Amino acid sequence: MKFIFIAIQILFFSSVLGQPLNDFVIKEANKYNGGTYKWSGSGCPVDIVLGEKVLLQKSTIGSHCSGFTFTVLFNTLKAHGFHEKMNFEQWKSFQQHWYGNTTIAAETQCLYALETCELGRKVELDQAQSGDFVQFWRNNNTGHSVVFLAWEKDEKGRIIAMKYRSSQKVTNGIGDRTEPVGKGEKDINPKRIYVARLGGE
Repeated sequence: MKFIFIAIQILFFSSVLGQPLNDFVIKEANKYNGGTYKWSGSGCPVDIVLGEKVLLQKSTIGSHCSGFTFTVLFNTLKAHGFHEKMNFEQWKSFQQHWYGNTTIAAETQCLYALETCELGRKVELDQAQSGDFVQFWRNNNTGHSVVFLAWEKDEKGRIIAMKYRSSQKVTNGIGDRTEPVGKGEKDINPKRIYVARLGGE
């Protein structure tokens, strides 16, 4: 009986994780608004709970970008039962990569974390869809972890801006923002945009 249950569970995981979960990501991302911004602590708008253990505590001083996107990622997987794919220690390691706290993941962060744990894959810029996760860097070397919403393009179809949802000072916490992509000092560097999609094809 236990074998049958495990087999069914594996088939269920494969059938759902074999498809992108973008719609669920957007639904989860829209649950959170405002709450002030603070680049400190977990940055999570709610407690992140795995079983009976608290993986990350809710930040009482405000959220930040990595805490917000990690919350969206974890709770999207949790809603489908996929959070149990990894144990507590594995999730802690995953979270360190997601936050860019490890040398190997410092540049690509969410992309490295998802690919390494086989929870997602890289997406080319022209294939990005609402609900993808993005780590980007500006030309002044400041970075941001976001949930992608849309590109803005010029009359020739060239990308000139990114609309996303995350936590930042400009929106006093969690909200939508549009930033230019280009050569300006504070523009997003088009060569340092890393798009990752949760789930398979």
